[in-house]
Amino acid sequence: MNDTLQLQLTKQLAKKRRNRGARGMTLIEIMVVLVILGLIAGAIGFNVFQSLKEGQIKAAKLDLKAISDAVDLYHVESGQWPDSLQQLVPKQIKELRKDPWGSEYSYVRQGDGYEVYSYGPDKAQGGGDDLSQKGGSEGSSSAGGK
Repeated sequence: MNDTLQLQLTKQLAKKRRNRGARGMTLIEIMVVLVILGLIAGAIGFNVFQSLKEGQIKAAKLDLKAISDAVDLYHVESGQWPDSLQQLVPKQIKELRKDPWGSEYSYVRQGDGYEVYSYGPDKAQGGGDDLSQKGGSEGSSSAGGK
């Protein structure tokens, strides 16, 4: 009888050991998984924000081109350059929106031409991120900065 009792105890211990291994993940394993997920989320977030910045720049360039076209149309129709962008609304351009960074687009008459521009993400003149579109007799149009 002692042998049967000993055999039963051995089987119960073996069963407990097997169950103990299948209990779940350790704290280290959970932390490793969280670190890996964090790295993946960081990489995806970085790419999303880069795409957002590029999209904002493209949208501002398209807006500047549309405003420039409206200024040219005003000049063709009236024979003179507008004093401000407000003169273009609503005939040449439906509405004047703000740039993607929340600032107003600016307009400057320069001799026989003009320049429309946005100060870009830093919202300040200079800094290498300003975007502009020139037109009129100066003729060359440029969208600079990134």
